[in-house]
Amino acid sequence: MKTHRYLKFLPLLALAFASQPSFAADQRPNVLYVIADMERAYSMGCYGDTNARTPHFDALSKQGLRLNAAISTTPVCCPYRAGLMSGQYAHHNGMMSNGAKFLPTVKCLGETFRDAGYETGYVGKWHLGTADKPTDPTWGFPAPGTEYGVYHFKRSPAPTTALGLKFIAEKSKGTAPWMLFVSWIWPHSPYSAPAENLAHFTNVSILPNVPAGKPHDFAAKSLPDYYGMIEAVDAQFGQLMAALEKAGVADNTIVIFSSDHGDMIGSQGYKAKRWPYEESARVPFLIRYPKKLKAGRVIEEPFGTPDIYPTLASLAGLSAPAGIDGADFSQFLLGSAEKPPRDFVYMEMAYAFVPWPGWRAIRTKDTMYARLVDKPWLMFDLNKDPLEMHNLVGSAAPSEAVTAMDNRLASAMKQYGDSWTAKINVGDVESWVPGGPKQRTQSLGVPYPGEAKIKGGKRKAAKAAKDDGDQ
Repeated sequence: MKTHRYLKFLPLLALAFASQPSFAADQRPNVLYVIADMERAYSMGCYGDTNARTPHFDALSKQGLRLNAAISTTPVCCPYRAGLMSGQYAHHNGMMSNGAKFLPTVKCLGETFRDAGYETGYVGKWHLGTADKPTDPTWGFPAPGTEYGVYHFKRSPAPTTALGLKFIAEKSKGTAPWMLFVSWIWPHSPYSAPAENLAHFTNVSILPNVPAGKPHDFAAKSLPDYYGMIEAVDAQFGQLMAALEKAGVADNTIVIFSSDHGDMIGSQGYKAKRWPYEESARVPFLIRYPKKLKAGRVIEEPFGTPDIYPTLASLAGLSAPAGIDGADFSQFLLGSAEKPPRDFVYMEMAYAFVPWPGWRAIRTKDTMYARLVDKPWLMFDLNKDPLEMHNLVGSAAPSEAVTAMDNRLASAMKQYGDSWTAKINVGDVESWVPGGPKQRTQSLGVPYPGEAKIKGGKRKAAKAAKDDGDQ
């Protein structure tokens, strides 16, 4: 019997196909995760801010999903980053304040992607330890000092972006999927925008929840530079998106833009972060994945920092480890589930303006409720009062609505194993106790829990902390 002339090539064809990556591996999405620092959701065009000039972020919002209630569950730099990388709350991963030790009890985000064959890179602000020695742990990302393991505090976003562009161009030529984090410090204080950006914001409107006097003066002085810095990082983001297109990987890359926390800038009479208020805790979260996510959708349900890890892993076809606190929202974002896996976000802050053990809060789609260790503190109807100007926790006995939210918060604390006696992993807590040096720099003349103790307390500050001393 005569052998068909093509059959003799079958062994060679089999060998050729065997030497190629599997279809599933080839089609796994890349991940570009871009983090700004201290950029609140309020200050972007796609979130309704008429002051903002953010064309590239606004375009991303239209091309993917915009999460309207993305919450930084511990709204300060280090705890956010620890929650992002571990999928755990601060009381579980140890990072309860800036400068504390990161002690995750699970495999971290970068490790999960690296172990699945992803090439990983991290450029920019790290803030999970020093990361200045080759032996410092980076939890799945390249060692410090390597080409794409650059963990610095350079103020300008341009050097960080340049490294990101190089990574995208180089790694997109390979066969392995990649994950890149680009982490900018802007628009974190001190507020100082490039002159060409600052010129666009000579007449900005100020939110009605900024009280007259010192808070209003602070906002008027700070906001032009703040918006100018945001416009500048928007342009940097545009470069990253153009690089994806040039490399031919835009359609198969999950792109996320978010921030570690927001910035009060005078709202409620306060500065900076560490508050449960929307300006501090609510952050932008834009996600685009053309192959899977329907463009232009707006998600109103709350989504917290620990949820990012399991959701992102699932979208990439991976599994997050057991032992994390976050929930997997992937099916809800994809549109294959009608309801999210959880309808609230739990928040915790154990120190700062509210003395230890701080505040705990719960954020639903409609309500933000926070309490101190000994009493209810804040409650706002976010539908009727989005700027949180009418506190529903009055001086009288708690209403049924307040009691119901207080019970929900107590249940969430129990669910996540938190308590008012959680152990202190010190970090910079000593600087934030009443009378401490960082605490002293924050007052705009509006009282806050713990503020009275500063005036009459025995603790004296060794020196005043700079506004950006905890970046």
